[in-house]
Amino acid sequence: MSEESDQVAAEKAAWRRRFRALRAETPPGTLADASAQIVARLRALPEVATAATVHLFWPLPGEIDLRPLARSLRAEGRTVVLPAVVGPRALAHRVFEGDERLTDGPWGLKEPAPDAPPCDPRDLDVVLVPGLAFGRDGSRLGYGGGFYDTFLAETTALRVGVGLQSVLVATVPTLPHDARLDAVVTEGDVVRV
Repeated sequence: MSEESDQVAAEKAAWRRRFRALRAETPPGTLADASAQIVARLRALPEVATAATVHLFWPLPGEIDLRPLARSLRAEGRTVVLPAVVGPRALAHRVFEGDERLTDGPWGLKEPAPDAPPCDPRDLDVVLVPGLAFGRDGSRLGYGGGFYDTFLAETTALRVGVGLQSVLVATVPTLPHDARLDAVVTEGDVVRV
């Protein structure tokens, strides 16, 4: 790593501590209310409204709860895809076939069973992306594992960051390999980049 890369990595680590602390302080009721508003905003996005295939995430504690969106899109006959961790910085993408077909993955993740139908990242219309913080410029602060940076390099789908208004800032520290977003949706805003 160069000196500049080391500096950005240190900045990102400090930002992660800051935004993890903010997440831990968010009351569950506030998160639940914001999640419902975000799901409504996502449903109103033209790209989501017309998407045949939507990739989203099953929430970890403190993340926006997109489960109602996953269930309703599936009920409408759309293909909903969830990630499954299959190695370092490696995700498989499998079709969500209902709550009862989810298994326990690493770090408390819920993911589709290994025998769920796979989905090629090139076949996705929209990807809803988790993160600790998002920039209005399309920058994203993830958890540090590189999973989404690797995945987003493989797809041309619309990339939408999903988080609380309190984690939306002007920009977050990035390195050249960090994936950029096309939009960010919070309970109070839809930002197009």
